[in-house]
Amino acid sequence: MSTLSSSEEHATPSLSPPTRRVAWIVSAVFFIEQLDSSIVAPALPAMAISLGSDVITLSATITAYLLGLTVLIPVSGKLAERFGDKALFSLAITVFMLLSIVCGFARDAQTLIILRFLQGLAGALMAPVGRLIVLRSAAKHELVEAMALVILLAMIAPVIGPFLGGVIVTWLGWPWIFWVNAPVCLAALVLIWQFLPATAGDRSVKLDKTGSLLTGLGFTCLIYGLISLGEAQHDPWRVVVAIVAGILFILGYVLHAQRVITPVLNLSLLRLYSFRAAILSGSMFRIAVGGLPFLLPVTLQKGYGYSPLYAGLVVLIPAAGGLSMKFFSTRLLRKLGYRNGLTLHGLLAAGCLALVAILHPQDAVIVYVMTLFGFGWSRSLQMNAYGTLAYADVEKPRLPAATSFFLSIQNLTTALGVALAALLLRFFSDLLEKSTLDSLYWTWLLLAFLTLLSALMCLLMPASTGKSLLLIKTKK
Repeated sequence: MSTLSSSEEHATPSLSPPTRRVAWIVSAVFFIEQLDSSIVAPALPAMAISLGSDVITLSATITAYLLGLTVLIPVSGKLAERFGDKALFSLAITVFMLLSIVCGFARDAQTLIILRFLQGLAGALMAPVGRLIVLRSAAKHELVEAMALVILLAMIAPVIGPFLGGVIVTWLGWPWIFWVNAPVCLAALVLIWQFLPATAGDRSVKLDKTGSLLTGLGFTCLIYGLISLGEAQHDPWRVVVAIVAGILFILGYVLHAQRVITPVLNLSLLRLYSFRAAILSGSMFRIAVGGLPFLLPVTLQKGYGYSPLYAGLVVLIPAAGGLSMKFFSTRLLRKLGYRNGLTLHGLLAAGCLALVAILHPQDAVIVYVMTLFGFGWSRSLQMNAYGTLAYADVEKPRLPAATSFFLSIQNLTTALGVALAALLLRFFSDLLEKSTLDSLYWTWLLLAFLTLLSALMCLLMPASTGKSLLLIKTKK
């Protein structure tokens, strides 16, 4: 698998200009959507003073946005088929932009929380529909490189969000946290209508309303419960009720899906080995590393006493590693194959997490920086590989269903990763009565162990897994 034929060696693997443009435009939109989930946190104290509220109440603006992102993802594929992907993508961005402007003019906490939920609903259509446009426009041999571009900025956004939010609040004021979206969204809309291909909508496509309701409520309850579980102070009964309700809604959907012809989430996709492998191994990896944007600043500030500004700068190092991987991910996957590439980089990510637990940044600054860079490097390849492997054996007519399914699971497992990191830290701090550094040490090591498990799961893949995505189109 790692060796190309002689005809393939003379091929040109680079993206065509139209595909590259589409990928960069969608990546920029993903950046906006992901940035809004993390940029608000530094503005909460200033917002509390301005709106006559408190930080704890206003933290619901973050939760409301994340919940809004969850509700419409399962039905996004069907909506794109019914109304057209380009038209729906543009509408979602327009609504997101208008709500961002209105958020900046909010005068009380309750209004802002509602607006943030609505903003999340618009954002919920941006990611899956944008990804669908790329999947439809890219040729099979372009998919790996195109998706590497698509997820590049989306991976960087949550890392730089808190730092960028602090800068904006310091120099411009909290409303600009939302208003900066307006010019970026306008620029994106111009580029979308000029360069993105359009697929006509088919009004005969039927929407599975019952399935949409069950999946929307199910994923929303689950993510709400997981977010609440990760909070420092939470009501245990509220968490239990939310998670149990979410599980029951999802089980209800599974029963419902067996009785309808076109369910909103097509469970038959799990019969495809590549899709199933991307879901299972990818979920384990996201659970292991999903809490890193939260855990790393806590480690640097509470564990080692660094200032928020310094911690924010250090958090940029994994983002730099992810950015550098963009130039190598396609070639590495073609050289190693999915099985070897995912296994080796999963092992590298696990090793880096273990080193973060062991090393003290003041005693080994260079090694610490290289470790964080290496983690960002390996995480970037893993996310790109899982995000493309899911579509290796999916026929074009089923791309909308596959996109909705994959992104629903991705959101759920990422939220679980954040909750798990917070829960482990609290467990070692409270129940075992350990010091802060000891608690962080064991938290990092357990997350490294879970990352190792995800790598071992990849080792079980057949060598031919994802091969269709790695073939290079030969010159004629």
